This record gives sequence, structure tokens and C-alpha cells, in this order.
Amino acid sequence: MTCVDDFESVNPRLDRILTQYRESPKLIHLIRTQLRQVEMVAQAICDLPSFFDIDTAVGDQLTLLGKRLGFPREHCVCVTQPVFGFSCGDDDGLQILGFCEGASWLDCGVLGVSYVTITDDELYRKFLRSRIYQTQAYFDTDSLKTVVRMFWGDQAMILDRNRGRVVVAPGRDLTAAEKAVLQLYPRVLPVPLGIGIRFHLYSVTAVFGFGTGWRGFCQGDVTPGDPILTEDDSPILTERDRPLLTDAVDTNPVWMCALDVKPYDC
Repeated sequence: MTCVDDFESVNPRLDRILTQYRESPKLIHLIRTQLRQVEMVAQAICDLPSFFDIDTAVGDQLTLLGKRLGFPREHCVCVTQPVFGFSCGDDDGLQILGFCEGASWLDCGVLGVSYVTITDDELYRKFLRSRIYQTQAYFDTDSLKTVVRMFWGDQAMILDRNRGRVVVAPGRDLTAAEKAVLQLYPRVLPVPLGIGIRFHLYSVTAVFGFGTGWRGFCQGDVTPGDPILTEDDSPILTERDRPLLTDAVDTNPVWMCALDVKPYDC
């Protein structure tokens, strides 16, 4: 939107006044005054949209954008409730509390609800961009690949997609902030309704399977070793013309673990 200078939009409209009315200075002054007030309002709001650009908006502006997109900062999520007991060092991730500390019994429903607020603007911005993909129904593979890489980096990938589900892999360890909002990702990923979203949260993407893109036995991550050299410092090659290494380890790929983070229920 182009901002106008002072009286830039006033004078052209004064020129439209009929000749017989131009001899009335009071009328001309009244019209000029009223037009100038409207012009001042236009000047005040002409750059307002620039404060709500999703690429540059921060703080409250980004919050308002999120509300318009139907994805506020605060969300209800499932959490593990504290249980009554005595800590033994290995509690399987449970929070153990004692008497009069608001704990529940283990068999009375460990899961409950809580609220998480996305305070980090850059993380929230990624969610809003993904939300735009979702609202525009960009459900193709390339769009989903773009979104998962936007969230987690270039190593992120779509690991599997068939039988009514899609499995995405961040390809790295998630940060504490990303783990806190893990249940929110399926709510904005551009995936059609009825298609389940699962996560493979291993830091490696070498996954065992058959066919293109999968790894077979001993095709996991490779620990590099040192080449074995001859007397003239030339590497000894195998039958496939590959250097013969010492202390190199070929590991088996991991199994795909399709985790359901239960974005809408516990």
C-alpha cells in the first residue's frame, strides 16, 4: 500500500467542486478540513499491514496473526500427572510426590491435561507457516517435505507413507522446547483428515526395510576406520576397489518406530 503525502489526495478532490461553489471560502475550508482528516487517518494506517507480515512480525503482532489463522499461542496438551510414592531412582519418567503434595495414585489415571504456551517467536512463526500450508490444502508430498524441513532442518524427511498414515523423521535429537510442543506438530502439518501422523524420533534416519530408500543388514551408520597401507604407503584395496580399513564398524540400521504422540487425546 502506497502512503500519500500531505494534501496529495485532498487537492484533486477540491478541483472537482463546481465553479459556482468555489467562490465560497467557508465551504472550501470546510471541505478541505474534512478531507484532510480522512487523509490523516489513511496516512496513519497505510503502513499498518507491514507490522503483520508473517516473516517480520513479532510479539503481539504475531499473536494476532496466529488468532486469525486459528492457531493461538496457548494449547491444551496431555501430560503425565505426578503420582504418590517413594522415589527409587528409576521411576520410568514418572514424577513421584509424597504426602499432601497433590499427587494421585498410579492406577487412577496417570495422564491428564495441561496447557503449553509457545513463547518463542521463531518457533511460533514456523507453526503459523505450516498452518498456512494446511489451510490452503497443500497436501502433496513436496509441501509436507518443505514443512518438516522448515521445522527440523534439511535432514528431516518423510520416512513412510502408506496404509492411511504418514511417518515423519526429524533426523536429529529434538530440543527441550521442541519436545514440549511435540503434540502440536500434527495439528498443523499439511496432511488430509483421516491420515494418521506418526514420528520416528531416532537421531539417525538409516531404517531397516526392503526396497528403495530402506537399509538392509549391516547398512546402518558406519564408524570410519584407518586404511591399511602397504610398504610404499598405498592403501590395500578389496575386490571392489575399496580401501581395506581397520577398526571400521558397520552397524545394523534401526527399526522404524512410528510413535503416536496423540495430538487430540490422552
